[in-house]
Amino acid sequence: MKEYKVIFNVEGQSFDAMVTECLNDGWTPYGNPWSHQEPGSEMVHLYQAITREVTYLMVDKDPGAEES
Repeated sequence: MKEYKVIFNVEGQSFDAMVTECLNDGWTPYGNPWSHQEPGSEMVHLYQAITREVTYLMVDKDPGAEES
């Protein structure tokens, strides 16, 4: 199963560190990063979508069975 997440922060070293940490944890960039700046603001917000493959184990419990 594929897990998706978006990392975002203001432009700078903290954003770079967040992306690096996620890449080191097995995430992969999904598409290009993008930025947003409100009119009149000096702050630039950066965004990066990331994905990773995860394994989910499905446990099929019999609702009528008693646990011992």
